[in-house]
Amino acid sequence: MTNKKTFVSIMLIAVLVLSALCVLGFATQSTVAQAATNTVDIYAINDFHGEVSKMPRIAGYLAKRKSEGAIILNSGDMFQGSMESNSNFGKLLTDCMQEAGFDEMTYGNHEFDWGMDNLRNLAANSGIPFLGANIYNWSRDGGWGDFADDFADEYIIKELDNGIKVGVIGVIGDDQITSICAPLVQTIGFKDPLPIIKDLATELRNEQDCDIVVVSAHDGPQDIVDGDGGTFAQPTTTAGLEDYVDGVFCAHTHSQQRYLVTGLPFLQGESKGGFVSHMRFSVDNGNVSVQTYENIAYNSLTDVDEQVQSNVQTLIDNSNAAIEQERNQVVVTLGKTLNSSNGIPRLVCNAIAAAAQTRGYSIDLAIVNVARNSLNAGKVTYSDLYEALPFDNTVYIAKVSGKDILNELIKYSGQSMWRVSGRSISENEYYYAAIIDYLLFHQNTNRSYNYFRSAFESGFEPIPITKQGEQVYNYRLITRDFLQQQGGIVDTALYTTLNIHTDPSQLTKAVDLPIEPYKFGGNLGGNGNLGGLPTYAVVLIVVGAVLVVGIVTVVIVVVVRKRKKSARQD
Repeated sequence: MTNKKTFVSIMLIAVLVLSALCVLGFATQSTVAQAATNTVDIYAINDFHGEVSKMPRIAGYLAKRKSEGAIILNSGDMFQGSMESNSNFGKLLTDCMQEAGFDEMTYGNHEFDWGMDNLRNLAANSGIPFLGANIYNWSRDGGWGDFADDFADEYIIKELDNGIKVGVIGVIGDDQITSICAPLVQTIGFKDPLPIIKDLATELRNEQDCDIVVVSAHDGPQDIVDGDGGTFAQPTTTAGLEDYVDGVFCAHTHSQQRYLVTGLPFLQGESKGGFVSHMRFSVDNGNVSVQTYENIAYNSLTDVDEQVQSNVQTLIDNSNAAIEQERNQVVVTLGKTLNSSNGIPRLVCNAIAAAAQTRGYSIDLAIVNVARNSLNAGKVTYSDLYEALPFDNTVYIAKVSGKDILNELIKYSGQSMWRVSGRSISENEYYYAAIIDYLLFHQNTNRSYNYFRSAFESGFEPIPITKQGEQVYNYRLITRDFLQQQGGIVDTALYTTLNIHTDPSQLTKAVDLPIEPYKFGGNLGGNGNLGGLPTYAVVLIVVGAVLVVGIVTVVIVVVVRKRKKSARQD
């Protein structure tokens, strides 16, 4: 009897314990489910610039996050930057984005580098919304028109499985109209994004019932809120933006930024796929709070969807096969690295000066801006050259004032020139120059020419340098042709040290030029003496010749004296 009571007691205790555990388990599951239901993850990349080799891992990582309920954003400047991407006008990376499940693509300034027609075609066939809420139609005579809805959307709305609605507004910095070659964007403009963000955020909250609103901005944090151009710094104010949106994904400055200002998080993940930005929000009774805001390094992207990663790699391999031979072509062998800030610009200036001269143009100098990447010593392929000069800038012969030349080369970009004529540059005179279109046609935010205004007041219409068979004979192709004509070998000393061709401090002085195309006077200039030998070589030859003559003279004198002495003795 006692054993029976004991057994019953044990069974009752067991039932009670199991019941308690079940209740606790259900409670825990309910708590976890509630926490998951109230959480939203958003990931973004920015300024990828055609870094195709990193796309498989990034796509696989983001696709895995997408399968877990995340939202995937792109804050602009995705395509322009490599031959692998540029050769198909961004279609390859757009296909990769679609495979990864991107929810939107915000326009950056470099999306416009191939012209409006190519951009409209890319956006229309991408399967991904392209955002630009502050892009409006514009004309020189009529000013601002309507929102440019023929190729841009203002925002997207994503309703997640947990019932939370998220609105994403896409904008570009208003001053970035100056970062695009002006002739490409004469029918649109970028308005101040801040008031537009506030208006659209209000619409998303009140009319579209969005629980969370974020911004995907191709602009730096400070420039968004106060428009002063200080895009590298942490904002000192949010201009009340925290009352409208819950987070801002930034771009354009190519810096890693992680700020929390007045409770509003700002993130930027550097450039070229170096980081993926991530924000996690929670929603509790209508109140939104940010739980996580971080930049995740590329090498840390380990939990990936392997099938998507493989699919993206296949897309890349198939696309690259069509350009394999051209991109691997060696165009030059460098004895020394040419950096992007002055070495490559000097080389390019030399190339376009030679192109102008061989076409019969009598110019005084050539002018470009900095390159995107450096060129390392050793063999340089066309793909390497493409990454250093990824833009399709054409070259124009223009008649410009000495004042504009001196302002541009001494005040702003003094390392990016090649002097052909020995004329002194005077503010009050006009000169002919070969200039890339980005600089020649550059306009300020008011659409006034502000680098070479004199070119459009001189009475001489700028003439583009062209080549038969090339639809756009850009400065990269000109440079490639120049290098090939040199046999793929150049004197890097011409571009790594200041000389008579590249020293802006000598512009106001008359110098011993011009010289023949492709026959250069070396580091110190000159007229191509002795078949183009450098001046110092000429000096050494002359000195050597004098020494030889002197030695021979001494020997002759000694021999003659010995013979005379011998003759007297006889």
